[in-house]
Amino acid sequence: MGTANVISMIAQPVHGSSLCFEIGGILNTLDVQLGDTVQAIPYAKLVDYVKTSGAAAGDPSRLVGDANGVFGIVQPFSLASVRNEDRKASLDSAVNSRQNIYFSKYANAGFVISTIRASYDKTSPASNPNLLDRLADLAQRQMVELDEAYTEDDRTGVVRSTSSSVETTNRSSGSSNRASKFYQESVGAQAGKGAKLPRVPPVPWEGHPDKTWSIGYESHRKIAQSTAAMAITTGVNYEESNNDGHASGEQSATHVDYEYRTPYIEAHARNLRAQISLRNQKFEAYMFSQNIPHLERIFANELSSVDNDVYQLQVALLRSFLISPVEGRVTGVYKNPGDAVNAGEPVIRVEDNRLVHLLANLAHSGPIPIGATATVTTSLAGPGNPPITVSGPVASVRGHASGTRWEVAIRINNTDGSGNDILPVGYVFDPEYTDVSIA
Repeated sequence: MGTANVISMIAQPVHGSSLCFEIGGILNTLDVQLGDTVQAIPYAKLVDYVKTSGAAAGDPSRLVGDANGVFGIVQPFSLASVRNEDRKASLDSAVNSRQNIYFSKYANAGFVISTIRASYDKTSPASNPNLLDRLADLAQRQMVELDEAYTEDDRTGVVRSTSSSVETTNRSSGSSNRASKFYQESVGAQAGKGAKLPRVPPVPWEGHPDKTWSIGYESHRKIAQSTAAMAITTGVNYEESNNDGHASGEQSATHVDYEYRTPYIEAHARNLRAQISLRNQKFEAYMFSQNIPHLERIFANELSSVDNDVYQLQVALLRSFLISPVEGRVTGVYKNPGDAVNAGEPVIRVEDNRLVHLLANLAHSGPIPIGATATVTTSLAGPGNPPITVSGPVASVRGHASGTRWEVAIRINNTDGSGNDILPVGYVFDPEYTDVSIA
């Protein structure tokens, strides 16, 4: 196929990405600078690391992927982050709630499941469905007996008035007798200090049943305080009383109201409401009993759903970090910490220069087939430097109307034996010192 004349040619990395956040916010950290080498990780692989991080060793209640756990996973690949304190707090709250739920139900899943089966399995006499059947029978028997009683007493109509009676009897008893005697003595003589006055005790009191009075006299006798002669009058009064009484009473009342009642119909209405409620409870118990054979799977699904809710918050936190899907070198930094960042706005440019496309405009007589091998020989930065030769397949061709002009993309391995780049990123070839042959 011969040689081609170069009109223009530039080297562009095959893999490159202008990285941006999925969300807007304020740039919080910038972890790379121009020229830094970037470690690549596909986004799907990163989120899979988080999802499969699971529970802590020896503690199935606690997920590893709380805010600190997610940061530990993404930190080796993070190029930048936006402020994310609210997302961290939401994730930690969800992880804590998941742990509480685990303790309350799933930590003892075997016991809980066995208890549920004992409570709802019809084969158990004490299960809720069987107890509801018995309760329904009792309610029906109660209604039958009430219906018979109302009918027997001819109380099936409207009740317009009600009567009530109250009977009270109060009784009390006792006796009342009162008698008194006063004894007095006057003394006009000298009494020795400490002498008791009056000197002579009173004679027995005729009013007392046994004609004696032995209580209280000594406490009423006086003690002389000096030896001087004096006139002294002393005395004692005795009194006794008893009482007796009786009371009784009786009360009755009749209540008339203008809001009439129908006890017979009300009893039937109560029974119907009870039967409806019992039927609903029996249906709920029946529907719940459908889960009995599958409780282990249901418990596992419920816990998985809780974990998926946590996973959504983990992914939301991951979105606040910038990672690169391609390995390469940082060739552009467009934002600094504190700058506002919009969703989809480029923040960092990463390019992998190990594999490049030589995008060329060539003059060539005749078509250039895709897959043909193109060999390029050039002198970097002018004729004073030794020539280099690279070659690779033609990846795409677009022709022009003249039939001699072609837009060509040639895929070149851009790494030498030492692992260094052969062509700089974005290198523009000088057509005067570049030759291309197509074979």
